[in-house]
Amino acid sequence: MSARAANATVAIRRRLEDWARQGRTVVNEADTKDLLALAGITIPRRGGKKGPFAVKLASDKFPHKTEHGLVQLNVKGTEVGKVAKRLQRADRQGRVLVEQMIGDGIGEWIVGCKHDATFGPIVLSGPGGIFVELLDQVEIRLAPAGARVARAMIESGYGRRILGGLRGKPAGDAAALADMVVRVSRLFAENKDLIEEIEINPVIVRPKKEGAVAVDALLVLKQTRGRAVA
Repeated sequence: MSARAANATVAIRRRLEDWARQGRTVVNEADTKDLLALAGITIPRRGGKKGPFAVKLASDKFPHKTEHGLVQLNVKGTEVGKVAKRLQRADRQGRVLVEQMIGDGIGEWIVGCKHDATFGPIVLSGPGGIFVELLDQVEIRLAPAGARVARAMIESGYGRRILGGLRGKPAGDAAALADMVVRVSRLFAENKDLIEEIEINPVIVRPKKEGAVAVDALLVLKQTRGRAVA
């Protein structure tokens, strides 16, 4: 492991321990994405002058933002301030996220980790967004997953067809998506005593060699009440 990777691993652990000490359970999108970025996972570029933007209120109180009207997409730069002010009314302690919209995605994916009663830490991946329930093509493996296992996961079933390009779309960046599966599963396995679940949905898969972006994410911590966090 490189010195940079080792430092990131330590920083991730410290942040998780701090959150556990604070008594947090659900960690909002902004903080979750900051953690993912430490693990080398690509998140949308924030701010800037040229839109369109996705404007969201990231709050531990509202893990499902869309249901509460706390997400607005395709916002013009001139409208960001007004939208942010409106969203902030729901929770003054929340954090307003202003992110660049990803306009060249070839498909949406879900990548996540959780604990299985029989097998322990597992990683899951499959077509995401509206396709999660429609196709029900999620692949599950033990965490952490290596590169070969991650690649096999994302190229199984309908995944291969989506990543190969549908209806004239270019092929997707399968390598970047597989790398995300590896990184998320490693983060989870290394901190399985603190993390209950991680979900990234959707991941926007961009054209080949253009990457994959974690557009929305949520992390749930294990309940640590009654025990000390080292």
